[in-house]
Amino acid sequence: MNKFLTIALMSFSAATWAQTNELVVSAFGGAYTNAIKAHIAEFERANDVRVKFVPGSGADALAKAKAKQVDVVHADVGWANRGEAQGVFEELEPAKIPNLATTFARARFSKYGVITNFGQYGIAYNPKLLKAAPTSWQDLLNPAFKGHVTTAGFDFANVELLVLFAKQNGGGEDNLEPGFKVMEKLGQNVSVFYSQHPQLLDLFRSEDVWLARWLRGRVDWANKEGGVDLKFVVPKEGAIGLASTVHVVKGTKNKALAMAFVNYLLSKNSQTQYAVALGYTPARADLDPKTLGENVPYGEVVVNSLLISDWKKLAPNMDQIKETWEKRVVH
Repeated sequence: MNKFLTIALMSFSAATWAQTNELVVSAFGGAYTNAIKAHIAEFERANDVRVKFVPGSGADALAKAKAKQVDVVHADVGWANRGEAQGVFEELEPAKIPNLATTFARARFSKYGVITNFGQYGIAYNPKLLKAAPTSWQDLLNPAFKGHVTTAGFDFANVELLVLFAKQNGGGEDNLEPGFKVMEKLGQNVSVFYSQHPQLLDLFRSEDVWLARWLRGRVDWANKEGGVDLKFVVPKEGAIGLASTVHVVKGTKNKALAMAFVNYLLSKNSQTQYAVALGYTPARADLDPKTLGENVPYGEVVVNSLLISDWKKLAPNMDQIKETWEKRVVH
């Protein structure tokens, strides 16, 4: 009798394990996903779920969402607006995501998504090669630095820079032409547009690059990796904001779990991990700054100072903006 009972219990246990829910999350790869994974077991135990991360960003992430291949999507503000316009996301339910109430007002992206963390794009530079620290985004255009300046290829942060230059010259989100005229000058100073963070680190190590548009957290990472001693400055016009959003995919069969996962991302533990691991400013407004690390800017003043454009105007025109960028800025 005991033998049969043991076998039955083993079978029941195996069946229960096999029925454990799986939540599929599309997230930015590498360090970003690793920062979430570091303590994801806490969420998995509490919700009897296994979280499966799949790399995805931009068009790829939205394609996975439309095909119902994922339950949760991370995005930047440009693709977040595209997803909303295309009806890809569920409305967030505040009753199921009580941590929404703990976030900075600017983090409440829309009823379809929330910003989980903010990054600062500024100017990274090698103090050994520059006589004076850069003070403005205009310094990237200085002819004295020709061939030793870089920025990433076409990405949302370059669109933010494009908008900034447009606004400085009488334009804006609705009129980018003045910005493109300035960006053409920037393109003439760039010998290579970097695509990966390790690539830019190597360019700084070889001293081919003297200054670049880069993330504050990545400058800290580069210095820890070794071979460089870079400095980071927020230009007088302000830091370009990197805002990472999270969304529940419309029609997911795991809607309740997906809402719970969003709530977890806004928990104190998860928010602190973003800061410690990535150098990003948390979206949660009630954290102790002492727990975030000395190089992590924090607070409502920091969040509200970030340069973030009106992406509801920009997102529908991204294909055209990219085409113009490739023709006029990249040489």
